[in-house]
Amino acid sequence: MTHAPSSEETPATVGQVITGEPFVVTREDSDQFESGTWVDRAYPEDDIPEFPEDLVEGFHLLALVDPVLQFALGDDRGAMWGLNYGLDKVRFVSQVHFGDRVIPTFETLAIEPKDGGFKVLRRCTFTVEGAERPAMVADWWGYQLPRGVVEKTRRS
Repeated sequence: MTHAPSSEETPATVGQVITGEPFVVTREDSDQFESGTWVDRAYPEDDIPEFPEDLVEGFHLLALVDPVLQFALGDDRGAMWGLNYGLDKVRFVSQVHFGDRVIPTFETLAIEPKDGGFKVLRRCTFTVEGAERPAMVADWWGYQLPRGVVEKTRRS
């Protein structure tokens, strides 16, 4: 677990690497993801025999980026709150199977001021424990603002 930076500390976090707690995706997790994202409706017959039965969907891994970072930060949410701002690049490099232990890391690559807050670019890397290559690498932008401040584009 690490310390969540304040508004004043945020610019100094470029280069910081946070290693999160290892996690495992189960068949039950996958079933819930497939139901919530309609994958089960798009492929109702599960009719792709080449698709490994125990493979974790790449987009399932990508959906875990935000909560896994929050788990790494723990209860210390600091003086900032944030929104997803977008993704620059995502690669699913190697497979993750149900039961694999995944090690998440989050490296802060860039910070840019924006409307009283900051755009924060993090490289999110998920690696199966013991693997030589990562399973997923995603360059993810977040928009962080001090608590009590809302984004200028918010609709009422």
